[in-house]
Amino acid sequence: MTKVIRTRFAPSPSGFLHVGGARTALFNYLYAKARGGQYILRVEDTDQERSTPESERIILDSLKWLGIIPDEGPDEGGDFGPYRQSERLNIYSKYTDMLLEKNLAYPCFCTEAELEQMHEAAKRLGVPNIYDGRYANLPREEAQARIKKGEKYSIRLRVSGEEVVVQDLVQGKIKFDSRLIGDFIIVKSDGFPTYNYAVVIDDFEMKISHVIRGVGHLSNTPRQILIHNALSLPVPEYSHISEIVGTDKKKLSKRRGATSVLFFRDMGYLPEAFNNYMALLGWYPEDAAEFMPMAELKRKFDVARCSKSPSMFDFFLNENNPEPEDFKPEDMNEAELKKMVNKKTKLNWLNNKYIRTVSMQDLWPEAARFLEKDKGLSAMIKKDQKRMIEIYDRVRMYLDTLEDAVPFFRELLKDRVEVESKEAADLIKPEEAKNVIAAFAELVRAEKPSTPEQFADIMKQAGVKTGAKGKGLFMPIRIASTGSMHGLELPNLFAILGPEQVLARIAQLGAG
Repeated sequence: MTKVIRTRFAPSPSGFLHVGGARTALFNYLYAKARGGQYILRVEDTDQERSTPESERIILDSLKWLGIIPDEGPDEGGDFGPYRQSERLNIYSKYTDMLLEKNLAYPCFCTEAELEQMHEAAKRLGVPNIYDGRYANLPREEAQARIKKGEKYSIRLRVSGEEVVVQDLVQGKIKFDSRLIGDFIIVKSDGFPTYNYAVVIDDFEMKISHVIRGVGHLSNTPRQILIHNALSLPVPEYSHISEIVGTDKKKLSKRRGATSVLFFRDMGYLPEAFNNYMALLGWYPEDAAEFMPMAELKRKFDVARCSKSPSMFDFFLNENNPEPEDFKPEDMNEAELKKMVNKKTKLNWLNNKYIRTVSMQDLWPEAARFLEKDKGLSAMIKKDQKRMIEIYDRVRMYLDTLEDAVPFFRELLKDRVEVESKEAADLIKPEEAKNVIAAFAELVRAEKPSTPEQFADIMKQAGVKTGAKGKGLFMPIRIASTGSMHGLELPNLFAILGPEQVLARIAQLGAG
């Protein structure tokens, strides 16, 4: 009988969803879908001091934007809920009672001061900080009496010192000496389970077959396997995927570029492009393809093809834009972050491809959201949405992000054309430049071109007529018609404007 594949993403709601967490969610989702399985979302909110409902909602909204929709979860429900750990305390208690009854776990009455003394002693000796077992053999009657008196206590798992072997689908076979772990806490003094303990019980109760997570969790795995063994529970398949680093080769963290996923949404990235980009952070398909829509990713993904090597997230910084020592993106506003963006990234390349290939019907609602931030463009959308969509369809090949369209539209739809700089003004002063502009304007009046191809042909004719080539040909025409030295490809721009408006612009500047 084939095993049903069930994966899970289990975020802690103590902040936003950053790139590392989103990639983990994506890999779990893709692996389940590639094998006809289920993907589960579980909220691990047992850290009562740091967990907040606001953070949970931000994480769920981020996943929804990405289209990583669980088969079961807090919003979706399911047969193995509840899907918030804070609502599962009675489930954990049953397992704890079982471990205590079998003497596989015991109450520990160590105070904070005692634990700190152990830590300091280990530090002085240069040895691992391992619990010394001082309450491991406390008689059960004495322990119960102390509990009844109201003493604070935690619950520790007994660790016998056996070797723990992890068979990892990405990292390979890894061995751990549990003597270097010692008896560890599974239930905190506040009654809430520790991360490692709750995870094991939840994974079993929710029938999780594969645990896919960042390599930073590898050190937790031997503890979790020890808990599995103590409870006689089957061990899931583990896959610890590579860490994500910045261009400085240092681990991506909240201090080092791990910006909220929603930041990318607000900058004009499409979720399809962002998922495609994240999929390539530490995984590569057999055919080496890079442009892969979600349907294709769901067919191809195999966690066994994930790399052990760190994956570089090169969105913010590059060699020519070194990271300042105090770089803290979470403290920056949107404008400050945009200044840090590295435009020459694979993410931008992918986003451009998706913007060009997605149907305008699907693209327009998101595209309009960015144009509507400009009052003038918003009014034009209300006045003639059909024309605005037609223009967008013409310019989208030039866009790395949806936000990039705004200056193009401002350029195309402005009423008054002015030369933007002294350098540009100087380029149209020479007699040669004036001759080029005049010849171009004369040909436009005579032939009334309407397509990009027709305008391109007229520019060539103007070059033949005046002997101008290269920048000497197109730069005077660009400045005379736009006032700028940069912008859309001229044939495309002119086709959008139409011959009358092109001539009107040239006349405004007195150049033709």
